[in-house]
Amino acid sequence: MRMSDMIEEFIKELFEEEENDYIEIQRNDLAEQFNCVPSQINYVISTRFKPSQGYYVESKRGGRRSHNN
Repeated sequence: MRMSDMIEEFIKELFEEEENDYIEIQRNDLAEQFNCVPSQINYVISTRFKPSQGYYVESKRGGRRSHNN
């Protein structure tokens, strides 16, 4: 399984575990967990969590918030 696929699956699992319709992700923490560069996290979020796929991504200082609509 590719790194991008593993990151995507991890984020989707976070949505399944969360009772709210959003999760907050600390990009640097996630990159450290997967032993990758933070831009890899950005790539996964921007390509696999688009509004057309039912997601709204809000960047904020210190993290990102993703909504599953």
